[in-house]
Amino acid sequence: MLNITLKAKEEFKKISEQKDIWPHQFLRLTIPPIWSGEGDFGIVIDNTNENDIKINFENKTILLIDDSINESLSNSTLDYIESEKQTGFNLDIYSTDNIASN
Repeated sequence: MLNITLKAKEEFKKISEQKDIWPHQFLRLTIPPIWSGEGDFGIVIDNTNENDIKINFENKTILLIDDSINESLSNSTLDYIESEKQTGFNLDIYSTDNIASN
């Protein structure tokens, strides 16, 4: 399963609370073709599907991940980084740490 750090979960919760999201919609970690922005992955607002894994934090669903994406990222870590060089989500696909997994 994809490992998600506490910092990333806190940031997803904050984003979910700030965005105008309809009931039963959530943030989703996705890849192309659903994601069409920069990079190999992105976050979109979407409805749940039957193959989704729901990532919960503080009794709220903060992120959806399709089961097939989750399987391919099973040894990866999703983090939120704030530094002089970078601010944003970082997906480390080579991570073997089990940091705060859901």
